[in-house]
Amino acid sequence: MSFENLLGIDVGYSLSRPTTGIAWSVGEDLGSARTYTDWDRRKRHIPASTTFAVIAIDGPLTPPDAPDDIDRLCERLFIRGAFHARCKPGLSHHGYGRNLRKAAAETAAQIRHLAAARMIGKSVVPGTAIIEAFPNAFLGVLLEDQRFAMSRAAKRKKFDWLYDHAVECGVLETLLRSIGWSNEVLLRKVTAERDHEKRAAWICLLTAACALVGKSEVVGDEKGGWFWLPPPELWACWARQALAENRAVIRASGAITGEG
Repeated sequence: MSFENLLGIDVGYSLSRPTTGIAWSVGEDLGSARTYTDWDRRKRHIPASTTFAVIAIDGPLTPPDAPDDIDRLCERLFIRGAFHARCKPGLSHHGYGRNLRKAAAETAAQIRHLAAARMIGKSVVPGTAIIEAFPNAFLGVLLEDQRFAMSRAAKRKKFDWLYDHAVECGVLETLLRSIGWSNEVLLRKVTAERDHEKRAAWICLLTAACALVGKSEVVGDEKGGWFWLPPPELWACWARQALAENRAVIRASGAITGEG
């Protein structure tokens, strides 16, 4: 399997600060950049004349006909139980979450012409291989229970805490080996990264790689969209159990139906 032509984007939505992270794999070119939200500046960092096999975006992606106030199942499944203190998402149907959802939709529209013209699994962007990454949960489900017992991160530093622990215990190397992407240059770049936005973009890139080889755990439903996460066999026991428990609670409540 060739892992050429993959793109990961951490959306960000500040109009005044460079809060967008971009990471790419194009042939032998592996790189990352930090930039702004407008297309003129984003496109300077994306390798030209490339059609990407999979593009993963860190931001809430909903189907075109989804209402602004839809309560997404994928978010509900990760906001309760053991996930709550470890890698929960924000809710994208109110508050600043709506701004992020809008920014994600704008990002998908900006890069749609760069995506392979094919559907991939449960993509909510019609006719494209554009999927939603959730870096906090992507990292969180790979970490064993004892990692979370060691120390706790402040809310604003949660992602970097997860990233540091993922690098320290070697789960990213295990992930690359599991999906068949043997690339020492990539591993060095990912493990050495210190920039917050670039880190998120690298995890988006790994999300795209998992999707490319068909090894993702995809969680959500057709109404609200899907989180694309690491292969299920790599999930820590606590994470598998927590997801099963949350699914059971939601099924019993009947609050959200049509679960995938």
